[in-house]
Amino acid sequence: MPEKILVVDDDALMRLMVTKTLSTEGFEFLEAENGVQAVEKAIAHQPDLIIMDVNMPEMDGYEACQRIRSNPITSAIPIILVTSLSTVEDKIKGFDSGADDYIPKPFDPIELTMRVNVLLRRMARIKATVKAPEVRPGKVIAFFSLRGGIGTTTLATNTAIALTRLWGTPTALVDLVLACGQCALMMNIPPRNSWADLARIPNEEIDIEVLRNVLRPHESGVLVLVAPNHPEEGEMIDGPKVSHVLDLLKKEYPYIILDLPHEFCEKTLAGLDTADEIWLLLAPELASVRATLLAMETFQMLNYPLERVKLLLNWTFERRGLARKAIEKTLKREIDVVIPYASEPLVKSINLGVPAVLDDTNPPLVALFENFAYLLSREDHKNNPPVNPTPTYQRVMEYLAEKNSHG
Repeated sequence: MPEKILVVDDDALMRLMVTKTLSTEGFEFLEAENGVQAVEKAIAHQPDLIIMDVNMPEMDGYEACQRIRSNPITSAIPIILVTSLSTVEDKIKGFDSGADDYIPKPFDPIELTMRVNVLLRRMARIKATVKAPEVRPGKVIAFFSLRGGIGTTTLATNTAIALTRLWGTPTALVDLVLACGQCALMMNIPPRNSWADLARIPNEEIDIEVLRNVLRPHESGVLVLVAPNHPEEGEMIDGPKVSHVLDLLKKEYPYIILDLPHEFCEKTLAGLDTADEIWLLLAPELASVRATLLAMETFQMLNYPLERVKLLLNWTFERRGLARKAIEKTLKREIDVVIPYASEPLVKSINLGVPAVLDDTNPPLVALFENFAYLLSREDHKNNPPVNPTPTYQRVMEYLAEKNSHG
């Protein structure tokens, strides 16, 4: 496959000059007009190299460079800054922001081509010395409840982000509530692309490159398949299309999180059939317990193994809820995880479009989602500690060590 180069400049003519200069090398090109788009496209497409201007609207090249470097998913991508700023101080600032090389404008075509190839060869040597890990299908984790309003979307979005920050790899978050999904809203993602883009494309023409262009990147590194803007567009998506898309995502990403509708429709069943784990949410109230019983009975009729289904009790109100033991007695099985009452910070996070796991002012809530993400993680990840652990991974290990020391 040809190497992908992301060209970032607010001047369309300059982008054309760069791509024309390098076109004879057989590269594939992506383009961005500013730093914000550069960060988004770096996360979504993970190019082999980035060529970026400095003076751009919305976000300059220095800040974009820093953001790309600070994200574990994009931190190793080589970056060349090509800019009219050419003083020693400008170059120092560029290298401090994380750039690998710095070329002043107007650039020499031969020099640009040479420096691009040098950086690509260097990265190829680095990759060659690293033993390629065994490719395993991604783990699909579904969040489901027949009763709405008890936190399925909140759990799905925060878990997706926590998994990305835990392992430093992109997580795909799939909003299957196609009539009125809220994942994009809760993550403050402009829904420029969605399931609607896939509706009219035959399944055999949808490949991973098509999906990469539809997935919306979040600043955390999560890639979101957003619900359509209009309910009627969701009606155009059927079960086979959902199954096909999920099969493609499993081959590309280590974790795929599903936010499912509150009904057993065709799309829900496609998601449930694909899921390695189904987290069935309930609140400590009678209607929710009854809905959970009905869901469990349906799972049994569908012959889903008991170990695939996990129960999560979410305390959605502060007091007077049904006792945990009473709920377990009714359901005839133990609850796997309990989420304590945390209405105020969660409502705040929804209104701001900033998921609670990113709220550094509430460490206990952040820790709750991070530890939950580790519980859901693949066994091969748990059994092989990362060489360069993320801060999230380090916090989780400290929590587990402290927990074990107290028996």
